[in-house]
Amino acid sequence: MALPKMNVPQYKIELPSTGEQINMRPYLVKEEKVLMIALESNDPVQISEAVRNIIMSCYSINSLDDLTVFDIEYLFLMLRAKSVGEKMNLQIKCVEEGCGGLSPITIDVADVEIINKNQDRNIMLDKKSGIGVVLNYPSLEMIANLDAEKLNSSEGMMDVIVESIDSIFDNDNVYDASVETKEELNSFIDNLNGEQYRKIIEFFREVPAVYYKSDYDCIKCGKNNDVELRGLNSFFT
Repeated sequence: MALPKMNVPQYKIELPSTGEQINMRPYLVKEEKVLMIALESNDPVQISEAVRNIIMSCYSINSLDDLTVFDIEYLFLMLRAKSVGEKMNLQIKCVEEGCGGLSPITIDVADVEIINKNQDRNIMLDKKSGIGVVLNYPSLEMIANLDAEKLNSSEGMMDVIVESIDSIFDNDNVYDASVETKEELNSFIDNLNGEQYRKIIEFFREVPAVYYKSDYDCIKCGKNNDVELRGLNSFFT
């Protein structure tokens, strides 16, 4: 005789980058086991793959390729909240010199927000000529295609910039990046001056991300510390 199956609740979650409503169900024990194994490995690649797989299993979406990194971060935190509870327990290291004590803190997922959600993707590089770029937010697929070592290199940063260019414009025209070669786009970035290049780098430093800010008293030395968590990896402390 077949055993009964539990009814799984469904929730509506808003996709941050578009406002689209998508369906989500809590993850199951078998899916949580895979996630926990990945977290225990402390391997960023394994964790990223587990997060991708569990989101694909639990949300009514066909692909993650076009989702931004902050979409993925938000969807995962909402999924975790509906699956195991709204509270997250973390260990935070004290920044006081000579202390380094670990203190437990509890985060309410409802207090996590997305910062810089309305960031301007139009970057004016030269006002006189009207030259600028429109940048897309990096997708998880793009980041996944770069290994961690390369991602932290100047070469990796250049790849991210070039892959993120939506268009280039001046006072007279708009140039669709999708019809330009990678060599042409690389050449465009290579010929920027330092100030113009820093404007582009600043865009990527301030892209939207899940964010939490609070404070706590260290259980070892008693110092009151601020705690800021930005990006999904911060919530795996």
